Amino acid sequence: MTNPEIGRVLRASTAGFAIGSRVNQLTEPGFGSLVKAAPNGREAIYGLIYDILIDDDQLIQRLVMTESPRPEIIEDQRLNRMLPVEMSVLIIGYGRNGTIQHGFPPRPPLNLDPVHLCTDPDEICRFSEPNSQGMLSYLRLVLRAPLNRVPVDQLLVAHVLDVYERRGRDQVWAMAAVTELIELLRSNYDLLIPTLEALSAALPEIV
Repeated sequence: MTNPEIGRVLRASTAGFAIGSRVNQLTEPGFGSLVKAAPNGREAIYGLIYDILIDDDQLIQRLVMTESPRPEIIEDQRLNRMLPVEMSVLIIGYGRNGTIQHGFPPRPPLNLDPVHLCTDPDEICRFSEPNSQGMLSYLRLVLRAPLNRVPVDQLLVAHVLDVYERRGRDQVWAMAAVTELIELLRSNYDLLIPTLEALSAALPEIV
């Protein structure tokens, strides 16, 4: 299965990057989706979408104040505007020598590197497999994200639900993810309780 391209890198750091996308590239990616920056000749870099920003400009501000803008004008502005939709990504892993490592990459992606939504079940399974100690080690990176910037509890829930579905509703994997989150958050009830409540609502057959 081919992973669809959803945009290109606007800016990047070791810990994350921003994607610039057209409106018509937004049909598949969403909050919590696993994506991959795929530079030519360099390691692939994986991350989770944690924010989607649809910014305005002066023309949009004027159209908003119009009583009844024509549908074709609205459609034209959505499809042809020069201001990109911006998606913020938290880096959680990278590819090296044919294997996937959980952690920050040696270097960030570059401006205009293509970014793909991970939809290939085999690739998603390889990325989300527990390590040799039976741990989903990349979950620690999500938990260490700055809370004033990343909605950690909701991001974890969205990611677990997305991977659960893309792994063919893999209940064993989902239960392992929930168990690990309980272990990682055992001393942080302020984050554990809302995370478990949201997971229970999304996956009542598991939590």
